[in-house]
Amino acid sequence: MPFSHPARSFTRRQLLKAAGGITFSALIPMRRGVFAASFDPGHASGHLPPLPVFTALPYLQPGTVASGLRAGQESMVVAWQTNGVGATFDVEYGRATHEVRKAVVSRQERFSADRDEGGRRFNHLATLEGLELNSRYHYRVRMNGEKLVEGYFTTRKPRGVKTRFVSFGDNSCGDISDHAIAYQAYQARPDFVMNTGDNVYNNGLDGEYARYFFPVYNADVAGPHVGAPLLRSVPYYSVIANHDLTGNDPNTHQPVVDFSRHVDGGAYYTNFHYPLNGPVPTHPTLAVGDASAVDHFKACAGPRYPGMANYSYDYGDAHFLCLDSNVYVDPTDPVLHAWIAKDLAATDATWKFVVYHHPAFNVGDDHFTEQHMRVLAPLFEQHGVDVVLSGHEHNYQRTRPIRFSPTDEAGARKVNSGKRLVPGKFTVDRRFDGKTVTRPDGVLYIVTGAGGNNLYDRQSNDNPEKWRHAEDDLVEYVERLISDRHSLTVVDMDAKSLQFRQIDEWGREIDRFRITKV
Repeated sequence: MPFSHPARSFTRRQLLKAAGGITFSALIPMRRGVFAASFDPGHASGHLPPLPVFTALPYLQPGTVASGLRAGQESMVVAWQTNGVGATFDVEYGRATHEVRKAVVSRQERFSADRDEGGRRFNHLATLEGLELNSRYHYRVRMNGEKLVEGYFTTRKPRGVKTRFVSFGDNSCGDISDHAIAYQAYQARPDFVMNTGDNVYNNGLDGEYARYFFPVYNADVAGPHVGAPLLRSVPYYSVIANHDLTGNDPNTHQPVVDFSRHVDGGAYYTNFHYPLNGPVPTHPTLAVGDASAVDHFKACAGPRYPGMANYSYDYGDAHFLCLDSNVYVDPTDPVLHAWIAKDLAATDATWKFVVYHHPAFNVGDDHFTEQHMRVLAPLFEQHGVDVVLSGHEHNYQRTRPIRFSPTDEAGARKVNSGKRLVPGKFTVDRRFDGKTVTRPDGVLYIVTGAGGNNLYDRQSNDNPEKWRHAEDDLVEYVERLISDRHSLTVVDMDAKSLQFRQIDEWGREIDRFRITKV
């Protein structure tokens, strides 16, 4: 029988007040992360052709087109994945449940390492276009004419409307903590998610997304031990990171996606749909190995590979610039600098965020020497960036407001190296406390990488003596470091202020600060 399943901790009334969700589903679980249609038992008995099995339930994506906020030009992608069995899908949508506009459904094929899928899976998507800002839309997915899923979503908010988002990284690894972070993110009822990279471990494979990511972040119910229906409720943005790669080139030592090792690698470029408004990367993610698998991957990804490495978008009163910071990237590249400067100068947003995985200013022991992104600090300061969000270090760190002038950029140019020190002159705003003094003189750099995987630097938890490094002349630029628990960042923003709260995996607030401009 078809059934509806609002989140366990939400009533149906509360669900319908949220930004989005699925209100009807005719899909029933077969095993963890795998679902089958409940209708037409004749298919299962063999009297009719088999129906596909679903490996990812419908989830929302912002799409590859809209980046700026324009009335009547919004879009949203509804995506889902199945095994290699074919079917006819149709998607209808509208402002009201009775309004029917049809979306074009497309399908791309991917090689699969899962034997149960017969060596391939299908990625389906429908782009819902011509939408208004800050509006609720209903959608319906049909399979072979039968109603399969009904849901709704809310489009992006325009300037001047209060917005909430959550941010975390280094998350999906199969540990109970990433389930708890997904649940706390959902409980915050955000308008969207801004992930800081390393969505799955260890190699960014389609199979790892199927095991660790979709069952947790697109779970049928919400609970600290199971995850939450986050992906079907709000758009999920992310950045490419080191665990999206599967090996190293034997000659250059460059991290690559090696399809001779895993036929389902590079899933960042096939599972997500982000704006394609960035430059063609001078130093792209390399896809190497088995030629057939590489071609198959490129056909599925289309222009998203490698074009989705760098992109930007607006939401509410903020502009977000998302960058590839992997060690094959040379952040001194003039092409990259020119695009960043043009992008940041063009926006009229009150707030400017930059997001990349490898933190430029980080005092942890594991990745302290990966400082290559520091060379972008003067550019960010010149163009009024307020906050930089990163992951990579599996903990929470918050700097004081920083202005930084590199004195030697040679380390940043040493691509494919884990030791890329960038020394320089620090100017640290010690007056800012985020409570009584809320106008920072400089950029705040936040590491929010405690999203579920094993924690780093436990010995440094609330221990300022360990937050200084001789290579940085013992400058005290970190204000908080919490490494004894997993956590996520919740940000409330309007045209006048940003309110940050750090929430741990049990829902307790462990840090809070505020930024204002006027």
